Amino acid sequence: MTVVGVLTVEAFLGSWNITIEEYGSRVWNIVYRIVGNDADASDCFQEVFLTAVKSSRKRKIRNMSAFLSLLATQRAIDWIRKRKRNLQINTVSMDCEILEGSAQTPPQKMQSVEMAEELRIALSKIPPLEAQVFCLRALNELSYRQIAEEMNVHENYVGVLINRARSKLQTILKSVTVDYGREVAHE
Repeated sequence: MTVVGVLTVEAFLGSWNITIEEYGSRVWNIVYRIVGNDADASDCFQEVFLTAVKSSRKRKIRNMSAFLSLLATQRAIDWIRKRKRNLQINTVSMDCEILEGSAQTPPQKMQSVEMAEELRIALSKIPPLEAQVFCLRALNELSYRQIAEEMNVHENYVGVLINRARSKLQTILKSVTVDYGREVAHE
């Protein structure tokens, strides 16, 4: 699509403003749940919509909601992989309210924060396709059918990918899980 003239540009941008208004909060929630803090979520959010604009110029988007959910998940996983590569993760993000209950005690809140960070790190260690499908199902609550349609794969394959991801995540998380119910002896 070639954008010609001021009116076409304004019309094009106006339609994206409407799209952002309609789907922005959903995209924000997806990227925030995965990356875990406002700064990274903000950058990732912008990447999602920039990529969506570029994609819409190349092809017709059949289901905007599913497309943006998939794109948000992909970009957020890419973001945590990049963060893991570029920064040696040595701090725990304190911005994980999504996993926290409203009536948690301080130790429970800290445990939730630590578990969320462990999950983010574990997601960066499994194959990207498995991580994307897992996030679309577990965090974005898309059905197998919705995932299959957006990713152009068979519904059964979605189930296989989710099971692989769960198995790998369990193995990774078991190796880093701390028994919070036991006191650790210090020497």
